[in-house]
Amino acid sequence: MTFFESQCLFICDQISLEILDLNEVAVKRLGYSREDIIGKKITKLARPISRSALDIDFKNPFQNKEDIWVFTTKTSEKMVVQFTSHMINYAERPAKFVVAHYLNTKGNKSFSDPIISSKLGITNFPLAEIEWTPDLKVVRWSKKAEELFGWSEQEAISSDTLLVDFVYPDDLELVRNNLENTLSNKQLDLSIINRNITKQGKVIHCEWYNSLLYNSKGELSSVYSLVHDVTNRIEAREKLTRSMKSYLDLFNSINEAIYLLNKDGEILEVNDGVKFVFGYEPDEVLGKNYRVLGAPGKFDPGRLQKLIRNSTDRKNIKYEGWGRKKNGEVFPTEFSANPGTYFGQDVLIIIESDVSERKQAEENLKHREELFSELFKSSPIGIALLNNHKEVEMINDGFEHIFGYSEPEIKGLELDKVIVPEDEYEKAQVFSSTVKVSHFTGKRKTKDNRLIDVLIYAVPVIVDGKVIALYGIYVDITERKQTEEEIKKSLREKEVLLAEIHHRVKNNLAVITGLLELQSYNTKNNDARMVLRNSQMRVNSIALVHEKLYQNENLSRIDIHNYIEELSSVIQNTISTEIRDVKLHLDLDPIELAITQAIPCGLLLNEILTNSYKHAFEGESKGKIWISFKEIHDELVYTIKDNGRGLSAEDIPKGKTSSLGMKLIQTLGKQLNAKTSITSEEGARFEFRFKRASNPTFMINNSS
Repeated sequence: MTFFESQCLFICDQISLEILDLNEVAVKRLGYSREDIIGKKITKLARPISRSALDIDFKNPFQNKEDIWVFTTKTSEKMVVQFTSHMINYAERPAKFVVAHYLNTKGNKSFSDPIISSKLGITNFPLAEIEWTPDLKVVRWSKKAEELFGWSEQEAISSDTLLVDFVYPDDLELVRNNLENTLSNKQLDLSIINRNITKQGKVIHCEWYNSLLYNSKGELSSVYSLVHDVTNRIEAREKLTRSMKSYLDLFNSINEAIYLLNKDGEILEVNDGVKFVFGYEPDEVLGKNYRVLGAPGKFDPGRLQKLIRNSTDRKNIKYEGWGRKKNGEVFPTEFSANPGTYFGQDVLIIIESDVSERKQAEENLKHREELFSELFKSSPIGIALLNNHKEVEMINDGFEHIFGYSEPEIKGLELDKVIVPEDEYEKAQVFSSTVKVSHFTGKRKTKDNRLIDVLIYAVPVIVDGKVIALYGIYVDITERKQTEEEIKKSLREKEVLLAEIHHRVKNNLAVITGLLELQSYNTKNNDARMVLRNSQMRVNSIALVHEKLYQNENLSRIDIHNYIEELSSVIQNTISTEIRDVKLHLDLDPIELAITQAIPCGLLLNEILTNSYKHAFEGESKGKIWISFKEIHDELVYTIKDNGRGLSAEDIPKGKTSSLGMKLIQTLGKQLNAKTSITSEEGARFEFRFKRASNPTFMINNSS
């Protein structure tokens, strides 16, 4: 008896599972007539049952993978089965060919028919199964489909938009176009890979195998789909693609020419570096013999075999050669050869680069080394190269000329022990241990034990943060030292002479002041006596400058704050006034001025302060005078003001003025190149803004 002659077979409607036809075995085993069975749903004749309700023999592995159904026969017997199905066309309508497989149960030996492995199982098939109506609505949704996409069978069948919902939006047009092309060509199958979205929102890649059924009119009757998740495969392929792209990007980003040769010297593969090195596009050299890259007359035909022999030990050896660019230019190259495989073929991997610049740099370096060596040897400056033990490695001719030692006499000796005097040895040891360029002057011994003055530079040679050598550079400054001493001696004499001149000028001015004072005593005219007294005050202000310079180490500059303090005190004590209480307020920065500016400042103070004491506070019992000397940014601001009655309109200069004092103030302001401002608001105010003058400085030696 054949398999189909012993099995219950049913043909059911694809959607409703209504029984359209059945075989005689099914009629006999169920005990009903054909008319009683046809038209009923197979799921009404059989009902699912749990495994725990039956004592089932699970020796057959098929039995523990499918749902179990129970038919109740007309005689009330129980027939335990599992279903498999196939999609077919039946009377020009989509239908299912259903096989009921009998299960063996203890005590029920009658149901022991063998089970075949159906291609299209209901639940045990490893691929998701989906059946669609012609208008692409789901009529069957296997458990694998539920596991894969997340929607239950009921949700899938009841949804009118599932196709749109679970196909990735960017792939929807691809799916529709493929389906339309398949239908227009009346193809029976369609395979496609696209992205789908699960119910949980996860994007997965799926491979679809679709079988299409048509009726006799050529119209679509049904679509049967097998689906499986290929996300891992797609991701692995994309990763491989990215890896290959990264490799190719890296391969082509290298500026050296990389090319693969077979045993005949044919170029099988080449990177974009061939453009930079040889000027060829890759496709211009592919398939050609590698001699196209070699220089005519310098190409060795046997080089390839030598490279193959030398590369068998897989040591990376660099070679030098000559290449020829596309434009015919010949240039030096450096290349390495390594064995490898290319699609299973043994190849030689050549990496070749243009070393023209390096060769030129090496030539330039060699030339510079020769120049440096010549400069080192012939320099009139003494140079000694010491190792890290401070021992002499080499000396130049200049060193031999200064100290009298030849290189064989001093090489290998510790230099400091040879040329440094005992009293400077410790200092020299510290100096020769420097880690940065340093210099100082000192005395060193020659071969004949003469002490000479030298300017010494220590230049360390540092590699990787460590001092590996030291250059000692020596300049004989004995004659310069002698000249400096003579100049210093002459300078001290001139400084003494200049100080004496200031002293004598001060004394002469004092004599003039005394003569003016005697003359004022012998003069009965009060106006004349006042003129003589004013002149005496002006001379005193000049004499005070020379006295300050004589007392100072700097013979050209004076501390203006000390000078103003002393001069204002002298003026205050000299002038007799009826004012009982005039306060003097000083606000002075510590500023040094050249004598050419100090004298006009003193005369201005004498003139303005004298006038303030004499005229500003007439009829007043007290008053205030402010003297300020400040440095603001790059300007000096010299201000003298009082809170007296102020200046009369004719005293404020608007053009020419007849006042000698005001003319003198304006003249002194011009000598300072100052911006002069004279105002009379709440008292007289004089302001002078000017730049500090530069003047050579002479210092008196304290020992002179």
